[in-house]
Amino acid sequence: MTPPNVVSVGAFDRFNYGDLLFPLVLDSRWAALSEGTLSHYALWGARGKGWGTARSGSARDLRRCLTEQSPTGCIVAGGEVLSATWYDLTRHSIPSGFDLAVAALHRTVPRRQLSRVCRVLAGGTWDLPLVPDTATSRRMPVVYNAVGATSVDTLSVDDRSRVLGSLRAAEYLSVRDNSSVDILRSHGIDADLAPDSAAVIDTLFPATQKRPRTLVFQCSRQWLKGHEDEVVTQLRALSERYEVSLLAIGLAGGHSDLTALRRLFRRLSRTTSRVRLVKPANVREVAAEIASADCYVGTSLHGSITAIAYGTAVVGLDRIPKLSEYLATWAPDSTVRGVSASAIVESVDTTELFDSRELVDVGRRLSRASAASTDRMLSTLLEAG
Repeated sequence: MTPPNVVSVGAFDRFNYGDLLFPLVLDSRWAALSEGTLSHYALWGARGKGWGTARSGSARDLRRCLTEQSPTGCIVAGGEVLSATWYDLTRHSIPSGFDLAVAALHRTVPRRQLSRVCRVLAGGTWDLPLVPDTATSRRMPVVYNAVGATSVDTLSVDDRSRVLGSLRAAEYLSVRDNSSVDILRSHGIDADLAPDSAAVIDTLFPATQKRPRTLVFQCSRQWLKGHEDEVVTQLRALSERYEVSLLAIGLAGGHSDLTALRRLFRRLSRTTSRVRLVKPANVREVAAEIASADCYVGTSLHGSITAIAYGTAVVGLDRIPKLSEYLATWAPDSTVRGVSASAIVESVDTTELFDSRELVDVGRRLSRASAASTDRMLSTLLEAG
């Protein structure tokens, strides 16, 4: 019998923390279930090792693979992938700062036209970069692993039709929050509910010792815009009681955490020495920083998922629907969510009332459920292939 030859697709070629975790999770579960080959593909591809993740091929490599090698299955690895366009992935792969110049293009050139150009440049196969078309599903089983679907109803009519068609043709589909379940059900599609696959991070990287009275803060450039003064005031107050780490999780364009956190650090460091700026070299350093803290405050969904996995208190900031929906689904009584810039101190104080043992139990439960879901997805794929 020929060993399985499976491909996975995702945004694995830019330093956005959550996206870099997905291939690590797949590799760890795959090794226990199959002796076949699992290869990862992204827009441009990346060596991966320096970031602490798996190597990935490019969209052009994937096109060649689909044509010449006839894979036995395709995995959509997770994340908010259903609404991603070729233009989005291209813009987010550009270094922070330069992505703003590229973003200005869509003020004069329609996004759909920009996406067509980006697809040609990348040598892409499908109309949407991370959504296999129905022709692919007819050739091989396609599975979706704990994806987010909260953006489906924001898509254009044509793109929504493409996404829903792909989901209906999938061999297996799981989503990561109740809102995604409800949205897909409204379109006549049933999906399993499962924690994000990165909830098993505690099995990938051993926990590090807690550093008492430490707090990790993270936010994107977009979230900070218009709220910088409030955040500085809140963090300055917290620095009187905590050692504060400003942790850049999303270094890719479109997230640009480092741009935002540098602005905060410059202002805070004038009046306190209890704030430091952390630019991680790899995903393990991100996990260790969050795991060792008492509290995590941020906009990153996978920052919060990591915190829960290691028993670190979570304050989820506002205006991030996928974060609020996930926390409401899996940790409604153990985290604080939807927090505005002016309520950060108050919310951190609230977490001190929680029983830390309860959060540890939640993390372990989600880790087990996530592993079981990923194994179920892989088993379904292998049986169908």
